Amino acid sequence: MRPSDFKLERFFARYEFETPNLLCCSDCESMSVRELLHMQAGSQEEFLDLWLGYTESQGNPVLREEIASMYRTIAPGQVLVHSGAEEAIHNMSAALLQPGDHVIVQMPSYQSLSELPRSLG
Repeated sequence: MRPSDFKLERFFARYEFETPNLLCCSDCESMSVRELLHMQAGSQEEFLDLWLGYTESQGNPVLREEIASMYRTIAPGQVLVHSGAEEAIHNMSAALLQPGDHVIVQMPSYQSLSELPRSLG
């Protein structure tokens, strides 16, 4: 079964970059790379040396170590880095859910959180 269209994503695709006032975003305030790099001394040089090739599919090992260090019982090998909530929701649904499972979703939420389990049965 295919998931239904994600209405919020379709809404944003249509209006997000054409509307003068957007009051419904969950992301942070936008800024330029110059503004971001200005926040920390030496960051421009670090940025210019940043490798832009592929990394491990679980996420950059250094980033996974940093994330794991914020927890007492998590090792870097137990951390997966995702490029956003939708990818994490998809992977969680595919890994944990079987047809017939019962899923409870708090609303409002990303529509994929309810649609992907429904599409899996």
